Amino acid sequence: MNLKNLLTRAGAGIIYILVILVGIMGGRYFFLSVFGIILAMGLFEFYRMVEKDTSHAISKIFNITHGLILFVSVYLYLERISFVALPVFILIYLLILIASAILIRRQDILHGIIYSVFGQIYITMPLSLLMMLSYSYQQDITSIGYSWSPLLALFVFIWVNDTAAYFIGSLIGKHKLIPHISPKKSVEGFIAGILFTMLSSLIFAQLFPELSTLHWIGLALVIALFGTVGDLFESLIKRTCSVKDAGTLIPGHGGILDRIDSLLVAVPAAYLFLILFIR
Repeated sequence: MNLKNLLTRAGAGIIYILVILVGIMGGRYFFLSVFGIILAMGLFEFYRMVEKDTSHAISKIFNITHGLILFVSVYLYLERISFVALPVFILIYLLILIASAILIRRQDILHGIIYSVFGQIYITMPLSLLMMLSYSYQQDITSIGYSWSPLLALFVFIWVNDTAAYFIGSLIGKHKLIPHISPKKSVEGFIAGILFTMLSSLIFAQLFPELSTLHWIGLALVIALFGTVGDLFESLIKRTCSVKDAGTLIPGHGGILDRIDSLLVAVPAAYLFLILFIR
């Protein structure tokens, strides 16, 4: 990688991090705006990948629109503005898909429905859980009142894990982790990512003592492990669809989906960890 490409990659990475930080720390409206855009772009890239060779019967515009509606419905539920919007729009979405299966005369209609639903499970649901972690009703989870520290930790731990795994794997990685899915990932990089992520959790333990050091270390371990699973899974999707990157939005990094792949599996795992172990 030449100097120009390196600077472009670094600049794009910094801008991406700043946008994420604004979404995390700017309050609920910034969160809704920033991550709503990320959701729409992620869904677009996903459905575009699975439609690379053929146009599916279910429109990706329909799926993206409904993903955003579901995302906003979660916000309305958390705001206690509407408790019925979320189940109503889930029901409407399912009924439209069922009606499509009945009315559209295409042999691949079932495949289109499967892709449609999986996109919502894979992208919309984790980002909706992310909203719950970032929200003022977080006291129901952590018993410490409003705090964005677990959400900030989630992203920092993912970034530390990815960075350490990349550099250590590039320097000393000799044993391939799962070569048929991601040939560049090594066992050495995987272990280094976990270790550095757990070390970074000690900084959070000092900055945010509301959670114990043991809880921070446990959260870091969970995020590093499941974040790697998310990264590998997106690599499998791209390999299956025969594409190098999900998109080209972020120079040197690929698309939005390439940046949030670890997040999509780490979020449910982190959310579950906080519910089970933080009282």
